Amino acid sequence: MNKILKISLLATAILLLNMSSAFAQRRPSKKTDEEEKTEQPTKSERPTKSSKSTDKYFDESGGFKHKLWYGGGFALGFNSNIFGSSFNVGVTPMVGYKIIGGLSAGPRVGLIYNSQGINNIRVNWIDYSAGAFARFKFLGSIFVHAEYGYSSSAIGFLPDSQGKYYAEKANRWHPGLGGGYNSGNGTFGYEISLIYDPTLSNNPYISPLDIRAGFTYNF
Repeated sequence: MNKILKISLLATAILLLNMSSAFAQRRPSKKTDEEEKTEQPTKSERPTKSSKSTDKYFDESGGFKHKLWYGGGFALGFNSNIFGSSFNVGVTPMVGYKIIGGLSAGPRVGLIYNSQGINNIRVNWIDYSAGAFARFKFLGSIFVHAEYGYSSSAIGFLPDSQGKYYAEKANRWHPGLGGGYNSGNGTFGYEISLIYDPTLSNNPYISPLDIRAGFTYNF
């Protein structure tokens, strides 16, 4: 009887140990599945290589936005003598994108309002321009500049049918080559540059040299 009781208790103990071991093995397996399901994103949620590169490209910590720089000049002039008076005011904004190193490129536009009076006759007109430019900055503050664009500007005055005068405009495509100095060094700064237009080299009325002054940010 004692022998049967001992065998029964031993079998019961072995059975309980097996059940406990099986339960313990099953429990971590269930927890791991739940953790993997929670922690690992699905295939549709995983970022692709292209989305990663796009996010990095437009990342504000050092992406597209931080590679832009802004600049522009202001035109303001007034002249008066015994023959008449003239006045002009305008802006020439531009935006550059830093490609690599000191090289940058972008668009440039210009809009200038002019008013000129001669012998009690006053003529008002607007000169405008638009184009693209490229710059290379070196030594921290020196840059070379090249551009190509379209402009519409007055070259003279003509009478109309009512005896009034209007500005005769010349529309043309033209390049520009030159360079200048910028004080910004990556922050707000001023600049001055000299741009040469080779298409005006033989023009007796318009100088081929254009002296520009303006301000920049992040250049």
